[in-house]
Amino acid sequence: MDKMMVLQCLLLLFPAVIFLQSGLDKAFKLGDNKAYILSVFENTFLKPISGILFYLLLILELSCGIIAVAGMVMLTSKADCTMGYYTFLLSVITLTGLLAGQRIAGDYPGAAGIMPYLILAFLGLYLFSV
Repeated sequence: MDKMMVLQCLLLLFPAVIFLQSGLDKAFKLGDNKAYILSVFENTFLKPISGILFYLLLILELSCGIIAVAGMVMLTSKADCTMGYYTFLLSVITLTGLLAGQRIAGDYPGAAGIMPYLILAFLGLYLFSV
């Protein structure tokens, strides 16, 4: 295993841990998490679709985490970076959606807290595309 592959595997741990934990938390505490999202968007134009957005976020987070694990397996077994690239592409999309949602809801500190994750996702996307 060369140094770049080690770096790529370590980078893939990030979305695997972050998104699987967050997605599974949403799935196992569905009622509480959905109620929270509904309350966050209560006074925004997203209120009518906030329930749908919750389920979309749940699917995106679980997908990112699962694809990240598959990416590590493919990277170590076949030296194939394809799944890693798609992991970070989906991560950037998911995190951008979270960022937009928090900005729309007026949670500017929360939106700022997403930026380090988004920067790391862009770095991962870059490293898997070269």
